[in-house]
Amino acid sequence: MSAGPDLTPLIDRLSRRETGRLVGALTRVLGASALSLAEDCVQDAFVAALTTWCERGVPDNPFAWLLTTARNRAVDRLRRHAMMSALEPKVGEWLEQLNRPTEDVLGDEELSLMVLCCDPALDADARLALTLKTVCGFRVEEIARAFLATPEAIAQRLVRAKARVRALGLEFAMPAGAGLAERMPSVSRTIYLLFNEGYSASDGDRLIRDDFCAEALRLAEVVAWHPRASSPEAHALAALVLFQHARRTARVAADGTPLMLEEQERRLWDQAMIARGFQHLAASQNDVQLTALHLEAGIASVHAAATSWARTDWAALVSYYDALQAIAPSAVVAINRAIAIGMLRGPEAGLRALAPVTGDKAVARYLPYHLAIGDLELRRDDKRAARAAFARALELPMSLQERKLIEAKLKRADHG
Repeated sequence: MSAGPDLTPLIDRLSRRETGRLVGALTRVLGASALSLAEDCVQDAFVAALTTWCERGVPDNPFAWLLTTARNRAVDRLRRHAMMSALEPKVGEWLEQLNRPTEDVLGDEELSLMVLCCDPALDADARLALTLKTVCGFRVEEIARAFLATPEAIAQRLVRAKARVRALGLEFAMPAGAGLAERMPSVSRTIYLLFNEGYSASDGDRLIRDDFCAEALRLAEVVAWHPRASSPEAHALAALVLFQHARRTARVAADGTPLMLEEQERRLWDQAMIARGFQHLAASQNDVQLTALHLEAGIASVHAAATSWARTDWAALVSYYDALQAIAPSAVVAINRAIAIGMLRGPEAGLRALAPVTGDKAVARYLPYHLAIGDLELRRDDKRAARAAFARALELPMSLQERKLIEAKLKRADHG
């Protein structure tokens, strides 16, 4: 045993890493309908750890201690419930299972919990909220800040999601064969949403939420290397997240201003993550079916492999974006394709490539569209057009750090 002066950081890290396994272990016994009870008992265990470990020291196996404590809390609650409900048969069955010895090594509990939270029968908002709270251990207040909502609104979203789980009779179990395969795209989309929220945080004054990104990366690799859930697409997602997250320390200047890819100090990129990304990318190619995630991972790999902005393989990027636009067309893809074309064939060609999305009302409210125009106009030395594009960008909703970036670009256009 070892004691420490402040255990809050340790408890926070354990909460992020182990909540899914702990909740999953209890839910395996109690069933999906008792998801809230499992969460409450796990939360009780973390609260107990904060006080008990300060007094007695951190146990050699924190996870086993937390699981035993959460299990005991569940037993206590169920006993009280049984006394008030005339010993319901189901409660007796749960008590019997919970009183069995705790296993230190758990199997598929976390992935089973992810599959439950990401069931396609739930809408995307419900899946993401449930995953953040139940699998990743985020507090309601943290989720609310990320999505610019009130804690009360997020709490109600979670209540409705769990009610939906009960109403649909969803089970806590690892589906077999096709049943698992049809749920995995929903799991992948939820992990991708989680990463995107962290990578470009909606929280007003933060560009990056490392905790969201780290959780998305952890979950992506859990899925990619799982013997039953692994698939070429899962490896492609893991590769994409690794390539993107490897740049995290280089994306923001010392004063908090975001740095564009061409401005980043590439020596700060995490080469170990990039190497893992290429490992997943290689594993993703064991299938003839090409998905959007494969192409996005390929795009990210081109940037990760380039030793400098000038040495980027723009021809490869244009090819990737052409293929992506063919199978998953969107304005976002068109804008990024235009930027790559502008680097390969000149700014005029890039601006022409933007023509198909110009005039789209949704695109007019999309910040990167105006930044792309401004940057391309600057490259062809039309400072007046560049200033106009950056000024339009400043009229849109954005984080404080994004505003700093655009103001710096506008200053550059004003003064050269």
